[in-house]
Amino acid sequence: MTMEAYALCTQPISSISEWQAAIDAIGFDLKLEADQIPPAVSGHLPATWQGREAGFECSVIPFSDLAETYPETDFGGPWACAYAFYFATFPACAGTWIAIAAGLRLTGGIAFDPQEDKLLTAEAAIRYAHDTVASIARLEAQFSRNTSL
Repeated sequence: MTMEAYALCTQPISSISEWQAAIDAIGFDLKLEADQIPPAVSGHLPATWQGREAGFECSVIPFSDLAETYPETDFGGPWACAYAFYFATFPACAGTWIAIAAGLRLTGGIAFDPQEDKLLTAEAAIRYAHDTVASIARLEAQFSRNTSL
């Protein structure tokens, strides 16, 4: 099952190196492995998290598309740049939320998790990324115990 998340930014992220520096600054082990970022490219953004493939789909979308899809949500805005993220694995979930948190710290804005119907500030997104990483570790440990029977 594919999950989705959004980052609504006051300005676009200007470069992969700037985004990577923001990830490093908030203390996560995520390495972006792309040469370019949206809107220059769209689709799979390769990344590694804790030595595992953690890439995710990322593209720039019109803010109006998001507002029309979720009319009950007050996003504020309008926003200069809306990024859509799609992911399907635990590492990609971690990669997505880490990338969103760093991007928001860098540019300002909010994140939206439609699965949880949550809007998050940059600082809340950083905490959410930490919580996501911790939840993934617990779930993977649980699955490991259950599959070793």
